[in-house]
Amino acid sequence: MSNFLNTIANNLDTYQSKNAFCIKEQFYTYKEFAQKIAGISEQLVELPAQSNVGVVTTDSIESYASIFALWFSNLVFVPLSPANAKERNLNNIEQANISTVLSPTNVNAENIGLKELNVIETSQLESDVEVKNNNTTPENLLYILFTSGSTGTPKGVPISLNNLNAFVNAFYGIGYAINDEDRFLQIFDFTFDVSVQSYTLPLFKGASVFTVPQTEIKFMSALKILTTHQITFAKLVPSTLHYFKPYFNRINLPHLKYSLFSGEALPYDLAKEWSRCVPNASVENHYGPTEATIDCLYYKLGKSNVESHQDVMSIGEPFNGVDAQIIDGDNQFLNTDKQGELVVNGSQVTSGYLNNPEKNKESFIEIGGKIYYKTGDLVFKNNNNNFFYCGRIDNQIQIQGYRVEIGEIEFQIKKILSKKNIIVTAFTINEALSLALFIEGDEDFDLESFEIKLRKTLPHYMLPKTIKFVSEFPLTTSGKTNVKELKNILSD
Repeated sequence: MSNFLNTIANNLDTYQSKNAFCIKEQFYTYKEFAQKIAGISEQLVELPAQSNVGVVTTDSIESYASIFALWFSNLVFVPLSPANAKERNLNNIEQANISTVLSPTNVNAENIGLKELNVIETSQLESDVEVKNNNTTPENLLYILFTSGSTGTPKGVPISLNNLNAFVNAFYGIGYAINDEDRFLQIFDFTFDVSVQSYTLPLFKGASVFTVPQTEIKFMSALKILTTHQITFAKLVPSTLHYFKPYFNRINLPHLKYSLFSGEALPYDLAKEWSRCVPNASVENHYGPTEATIDCLYYKLGKSNVESHQDVMSIGEPFNGVDAQIIDGDNQFLNTDKQGELVVNGSQVTSGYLNNPEKNKESFIEIGGKIYYKTGDLVFKNNNNNFFYCGRIDNQIQIQGYRVEIGEIEFQIKKILSKKNIIVTAFTINEALSLALFIEGDEDFDLESFEIKLRKTLPHYMLPKTIKFVSEFPLTTSGKTNVKELKNILSD
């Protein structure tokens, strides 16, 4: 298995005159990118190997150069996003024991509350020294991302060179026809692991990365870039399609070769509509938790015989090298068509959370001599060996003594409100669990008629007790629907 860092380091020289990035409509060649990396690398020589280094992530060439400077120097990248609350960034700094931070300017660093750290300004750093990869030990960490924790404290997920290398090789092993003429979209915040895919995969092939400005209306900017720059490869979260949908009849992207989705359940009807906007693209649903390095299962939307469950597209089959199984509550493997928790094993899976033995014991289990990560996702597998996402284990709630799957409620509601973006969530009122339905947009339909239809479809204990209309669903920095913020509306 080739070391993807070696390949990218070689590409910096091979494709010197070609564009590596387009950021805010400014192009940077591979040579210019290499000069940025070299300049930053020269400031890192005194740091001990495998030190965790924070990067104040902005939509700038310096942020991307900082990541590769760290990786080539055998150091660990920890993103510090200005979009995060200061407390969260400071918590991440403490957990990762960070003492050095790379930032385009000191102002960027001050804006996220960094004061007593060694801040290296990167905006003016350049060098003509040849860039070399000095990171070859598979166990070396490349980055640490912090995901939400059930206790309120973010969990650090360390990803090693071996993990990311396995992902890159398994991804291209699927058979994507990508070369140095391709143009990739990068819409994600650096704290979301899909961003890693959006810059490593193109640079691995000598292709170019087109970033979406974080300060503008993100989805409209993405649509503009997809169109004007004739993007050939785009990875999006399904929520994006809800924003694109009003323009579906005007969107035509014939240059798009691959249209991938992940991060949320992908509605089949929505994906089918979108496929008409991208007539020459392979539309695909990918799945993977941060702990399994970006994506570890994939499914391609075919012209016919598309497999879905409750209008959610299949998440397909495992990547090469990934062992995906389904277990019951006793950690026993389940047969085909049996619902249970998805667990994964393989080179892409992290060895455990950062300094969190209690969570490791809960989330990683040994079965048959192998260590599996428990995803917390409820799935089943059919006779074609395709997996189907059915919701979160923790979304299986008990109301009035009945076991309820929220995904089933959403499915039935979407059959009635086919043109609406909806979310169902559980909340506690007077110490009793109730269901709330959020509908994006104005109250422009007959609510009474809707409730009558729903009562004919769902039993009484599965009916939402509260219905709220929200002009626009709030999103997380990764572009997913922010369910936690929606819940806060209930207490307003």
